[in-house]
Amino acid sequence: MKRISSIYFVIILFVLFVFTSLSAQDGSRNNEKNKNNPPNIIFIIADDMGWDSFGNYPGATGQKAKTPTLDSLAYNGITFLNFWVHPVCSPTRASLLTGKYGFRTGVGGVGGSATIELKNSETVIQKYITDKTDNKYANAIIGKWHLTRDNLSDPENFGIQYYTGIIKGVIPDYYNWTQTSKGLQQTITTYTTSHFVNQSINWIKQQTKPFFLWLAFNAPHVPFHRPPLNLISDQTLTDNRDSIKANPLPYFLAAIEAMDKEIARLISSLTISQKENTVFVIIGDNGTFGTVIQLPYNESQSKKSLFQGGINTPLIVCGKNITRKKVVETAMVQAQDMFPTFADLADAGISNYQDGISIKPLFTNANAPKRTFVYSEQFGQTPSTSDGYTVRNANYKLIHLESGTEMLYKLTKDPFEKNNLLLGTLTSEAQKNFEELRKIKAGL
Repeated sequence: MKRISSIYFVIILFVLFVFTSLSAQDGSRNNEKNKNNPPNIIFIIADDMGWDSFGNYPGATGQKAKTPTLDSLAYNGITFLNFWVHPVCSPTRASLLTGKYGFRTGVGGVGGSATIELKNSETVIQKYITDKTDNKYANAIIGKWHLTRDNLSDPENFGIQYYTGIIKGVIPDYYNWTQTSKGLQQTITTYTTSHFVNQSINWIKQQTKPFFLWLAFNAPHVPFHRPPLNLISDQTLTDNRDSIKANPLPYFLAAIEAMDKEIARLISSLTISQKENTVFVIIGDNGTFGTVIQLPYNESQSKKSLFQGGINTPLIVCGKNITRKKVVETAMVQAQDMFPTFADLADAGISNYQDGISIKPLFTNANAPKRTFVYSEQFGQTPSTSDGYTVRNANYKLIHLESGTEMLYKLTKDPFEKNNLLLGTLTSEAQKNFEELRKIKAGL
């Protein structure tokens, strides 16, 4: 009996060895097969998520949302610390879609219809990839649009093959809202974050070629609320409106946690082959809302402002062919760079486009060429007290408001903009940079 048991044990070991070897060979073949395939792209936008509420930006040490999924993506890829967007969402989305500065598209704020309307003459990144790759990619935008108001079919008219989500910028209730899809509207009572992930999973399952999914959450944007309890760790949160109004921060952070958990569900729905062949890109579209922003920022340096708390947001990249891991990258990046980056990933034949420069080389090479400046702006807001522009180089940042007020900061020593150098006598170095930044702006 002992001899028979020994023989069985040897046979089992042999079978396990063969199975493991075959599985490894299959995985190797899948990796080799995927190596030269066009990658899937999953681009995720968090609405109003700044560095104060997420991630490990140096010096931003307030309460952070629980985000094991995003933390894992960052751990397995690159976190860009100096990613600039616009102070509010519509200009950022227009820049991402077109690769252009706001003064070229006319989209500069959310304060009036004229400044959030993306002209139908613009070529968006999805249409560009379709045209340049002979329709190699399936594309979809699921979630928040906030770039046009009147025509419910506008996303599709721009060349988006599939759109479903929120046309306007704000909904009254995450659990009772209006969905627009194929030019039609209906009331949805499913929590928005979960609904968008449900739709993303269903759409991906239908694809037979490389896909570009633009998943634009409205979370954690107002209205603050309690997410479904199965998506958050703090089970003591109440859904009482007075309690939320009295202390909104826990609810804001809970919305990010719920989003993180649903992103995990989206990733888990992918096949092994899809995961191996996908690039994940995650950003915040502007800084944190003023009522919940945390130190070292303050409400005047939050969303709707040209300060770092309004425009410097998280950017995480990981996935296929991202060979740099556990990297914190200090290279300057701006929203317009995403257009050529996505086109570059899709092999659409460009590395620069309009006001954008592809950051794809940085995915594999720390010594790749880097931007020498980034630029952001805001116009058309009501009131217009924070309208203006800002530009920075490696060390200094200039803010110029339409009121005529100017501020100069040395970000390498003053990253949270506490000391406006223009209130004193400039050193020769500061004066040189002040003039250089003005010259950059004049040359745009």
